[in-house]
Amino acid sequence: MEIITREIATNNWLTIVLVTCLVLLAAAKQINILRFSDFVMLLANSKYIIAHQKLNKLSSLFNAVLVVFQIVSVSLFVYLCFDTFKGQETDQVITYFKILTLYTLVVICKLLIEKIIAAIFSIDSIIDMYLFYKVSYRNFIGMLLMPINIVCIYVVQPSKSVFVVLVVLLLILNAIMLFSYYKKNENIIFNNLFYFILYLCGLEIAPYFILYKLI
Repeated sequence: MEIITREIATNNWLTIVLVTCLVLLAAAKQINILRFSDFVMLLANSKYIIAHQKLNKLSSLFNAVLVVFQIVSVSLFVYLCFDTFKGQETDQVITYFKILTLYTLVVICKLLIEKIIAAIFSIDSIIDMYLFYKVSYRNFIGMLLMPINIVCIYVVQPSKSVFVVLVVLLLILNAIMLFSYYKKNENIIFNNLFYFILYLCGLEIAPYFILYKLI
């Protein structure tokens, strides 16, 4: 009888990533329970934004933990998309950490560049409120991706079409979030329309296009 080697796929490292996400969420809740309660209701109402946007808490420990959570969760979703479309041609863990590193660089570099631009043009208060709004909603999107990641890893293996639909829905949600903010501040935007178009192309579209091409 010929012995055939059986390869057993393991999701242990994916479990560690998911547990890390849960620990980060628990840490954020532990840091400020009331603020976390407002945050999880972000899609239902804007109480979280109204209560904290003008307090310049973008760099607070609470927000920093949620940004790390967002990076880990979104990177995992991107990895699952990559794995579905490209297959397991390379080491899974290395692929995930490459995506994690690239996404981290994009998020951090964008924030730094936007803060530098704000300092140069003396519009720190306006940019700080905008960054807080944008980061808060993207942290929330990271939380929405948690159950999706869990289902994709442990329950079913989604098809390519399912991932396409999910990505389109996430892009639409992100677009609605940005449009809502731009609508509320349309007077400022129309008075600086040329600079706004440059910003939109250079810092809202180009970084993610470059990230897509790199991945």
